Amino acid sequence: MLVVPNRVDLPTMLELEKALGGKARIAWMVESTLMPGEAVMNHLRQSQAAGFVCAINQQGRDFILTKARQQIEMGRHVVLLPGRPLQAPASLTDIPANLLSLFDGSPLHAMPVYVGMYNNYFDAAITTREPYDRLHLSFCPPLRAGHQLGARIQAAWMSAQTAQLEQHPMLEHPCLPQLLVEALLRNPQGRLLDGVDDSTLHYRDILSAAVMATGVLEQHTGNTRMGIILPPGKLGTIANLACLLAGITAVNINYTATPEQFAHMVQQAGLTRFITDTRFTNMQRKFSWPPSRDLIYLDQELAEKGPWKLKAWSTLSKLRTPQQLMQHASIATPEAEAEAAIIFTGGTEDKPLGVPLTHRMLLAAAMSLRSRLELSPGHDILLSVLPAYTPAGLIGGFLLPLLGGFDMVTYPTATAGKRLCTLVQEHAVALVTNTPAGTRAMLKAAKTPNTFAQLHYCLSAGAKMPASLAEAARQHFGLQVLECYSTAEALPFAAAAMPAPAADPDTTRPLLPTARKGCIGAPLPGVAVRITGLYTPEPSPTPSSPGLVWLKGPAVTRRYLGVSNEDSPRMHGNWFCTGDVGFMSPDGLLTILGRKVRFTQMGDQMIPHVQLEELLYKIFNVSPDESERKLAVVSVPSRTGGEELVMLSTLHTDVAPADYLTLRYGITNMHLPSSWAPRHIIPAKYIPTLPNGKLDYQTCFLGACRMLKIKVS
Repeated sequence: MLVVPNRVDLPTMLELEKALGGKARIAWMVESTLMPGEAVMNHLRQSQAAGFVCAINQQGRDFILTKARQQIEMGRHVVLLPGRPLQAPASLTDIPANLLSLFDGSPLHAMPVYVGMYNNYFDAAITTREPYDRLHLSFCPPLRAGHQLGARIQAAWMSAQTAQLEQHPMLEHPCLPQLLVEALLRNPQGRLLDGVDDSTLHYRDILSAAVMATGVLEQHTGNTRMGIILPPGKLGTIANLACLLAGITAVNINYTATPEQFAHMVQQAGLTRFITDTRFTNMQRKFSWPPSRDLIYLDQELAEKGPWKLKAWSTLSKLRTPQQLMQHASIATPEAEAEAAIIFTGGTEDKPLGVPLTHRMLLAAAMSLRSRLELSPGHDILLSVLPAYTPAGLIGGFLLPLLGGFDMVTYPTATAGKRLCTLVQEHAVALVTNTPAGTRAMLKAAKTPNTFAQLHYCLSAGAKMPASLAEAARQHFGLQVLECYSTAEALPFAAAAMPAPAADPDTTRPLLPTARKGCIGAPLPGVAVRITGLYTPEPSPTPSSPGLVWLKGPAVTRRYLGVSNEDSPRMHGNWFCTGDVGFMSPDGLLTILGRKVRFTQMGDQMIPHVQLEELLYKIFNVSPDESERKLAVVSVPSRTGGEELVMLSTLHTDVAPADYLTLRYGITNMHLPSSWAPRHIIPAKYIPTLPNGKLDYQTCFLGACRMLKIKVS
């Protein structure tokens, strides 16, 4: 059997020797460009271990497979012994793709082994190198020889990693309120810098204000859920923290939602009261606000308590241990699987769905994100501009700084480019997560090439990042904008691109890719990805071919609010169907091609609407406008069976036969099948979009069916 551990250090090596029947039963396989560390090599020499060194680029695949087969015929397991490449923190494996794919189509069966390394504290809870508190080896079920064995090994590692993370010491019996109290008292001088009024609030005072607010919440509601309608800032942080400390589910509301969407969210969550503040209600006049009697104005409530009470709680926190303070303040200690928060989906294809988040999910998400970031608490500062009703805002802009001990700067408007650039420069911000629209606003407002010189992580989430945005950032500012795969059902991201690690001039260690043009990046630790066919939950035999993307992990939802899993086709066991079409590359990077609804199946072809829209802009010689869509492609039922493509266009007031000829010849001139040409062009005054800027596909689809007199159920 070929045994393939994702990484090996000396303690792992000793455990493998025990598990596989002793050193006499093992032949170690070493690749010359990826030599193991000194401790491992010393053990090999001293124990006179059997094995062989190979060189992929020199000896060839057949020679290496023959050497491995000879060792297996001698009654030994061949164990691939990876070295230490350059890679992002908490990466899935130390094995480069070219070495892993060596076994594709070979006659060798394989047993993947996932080696997990963990610490019993939040910072570096998931690690890939010594020192660590806990080593966990998972021997996966053997895999038969054959096609794409390397991809199947990767899939086995991902599943084993999610199972291991469920058993992490911090996640076995997590008490998130206690962890937050301990973290805030451990870092009392941590700061929240408000970008609106330039005020500073220390973390000890945030904790004191939140403890005071728990009494307000208990006084004003008997409901176990509380709506929060607040942007990033002091009060938004205090409100979310107060709900966690009081054992009340925080339901952050999208304040850009339509009245119908807001009413639907309120009904779904059963909300009766909402936390907000006076200034924000005056600013957000277009929002469909509940009656004033249902609003809790947190700024007024805290002001009525008086600064003396805040000072009293602050003094008490200096004199008591976290446990004593929790007992004195009657802070909740809920179960790990208790509901902690609810966020809502964007409603891209239907009404927003509530996603219940447990205490375990929130902590697992924060641990996962923290493990991937090379940041220093007390030194690096985070910029929080995304609302807490988004996964990135809730985890990256609220939990991560409080649990991790990072100072944070907050600002309520993600597209206020000029002000955000000022905050980034003034505070030497190291990480900012924004939408593509917000990131572009920052780039446009930047006045000097060194505006983002201190910015180590510029993450783009919430929508597909245009290639032009990444290119503009690189050309004008030398800034790498890192795309994240963000969905309400997987916290905070399912996958994210990361900066390439700095090359070591003293070594020739290979570099494992952390980002690539067109890719989202690697899944975050604890997120397993499965690629299936478009109409089945079973894994695809070819993960590198496009298919439906499914996710699993401790921070991935397993249900929707008020919807049983039996009634939801998007839940299958512990797996969640994203509704997106994508594929995994051999080196573990995820590519998202678009929503399933934005593909049309014609015979054995899958026609991507987004790519077709890009071609249509070129055919009609029009530049795309990010602020206003000019065209959209939808798929409608054909009267002869199957589906047909329709183009909605603001470029046309009348449609002539010549327009269809332009379409057909334009498509065929690009060496594409004529089936890619839309069968109908429908003039439109505007193309409907959702509040998040994405295409309102459902409205476009229904409008196209109405114009073509097609009945839909």
